[in-house]
Amino acid sequence: MKTTMLWLTAVLLLPATLAAQTDPKSRPPPSTARPDGGVGPPASRIRIANRVYVGEAAPGFELTSANGTRVKLSRFRGDLILLAFADRREAFSPFGAVAESLRTMGVLLVGVCHGSPRSLRLLAERDSLRFELLSDPTGEVSAIYGAFDFATSTTLPAYVLVGRRGIVRLVVLGQTLRPDHLLQLTRYALTGL
Repeated sequence: MKTTMLWLTAVLLLPATLAAQTDPKSRPPPSTARPDGGVGPPASRIRIANRVYVGEAAPGFELTSANGTRVKLSRFRGDLILLAFADRREAFSPFGAVAESLRTMGVLLVGVCHGSPRSLRLLAERDSLRFELLSDPTGEVSAIYGAFDFATSTTLPAYVLVGRRGIVRLVVLGQTLRPDHLLQLTRYALTGL
């Protein structure tokens, strides 16, 4: 009788034991190839992602500007800043027309995109852009602000107004805004008019 009970217990536990084991021949997923020929992170890598909300502190960062200097968000403490995220540097050219109007409202425009510092400097010189342009080559800062699409590896259009004390006052994610609309929206966020 004892032998039969042991045999029955072993038969009942065998499927659960086999299910718990992993295949020793399984391998981690291969790295993904990028269009530039490099190798990207494995699919299982944990990605930095977040989203900012009105009333929260803006996440800090440090990026390289168009003139090659390192710029921290904390450098703008005491100023109103409008962070504009874009995938391509050319998206910032139309905003040159409203940068001065924003400045008269007390708001500094800061563009963030994948472009290299050198390409951003060339764009600023060519189009006479008089606002800060920052290079986010990895997309990590864009991801922290909720403006990065990992499926396509692109930065989505986004606008984040940060108050003088570093608190987020306005967030628009995934919408491309015309410069005049951005100006009106910023004015409304500041004055309610």
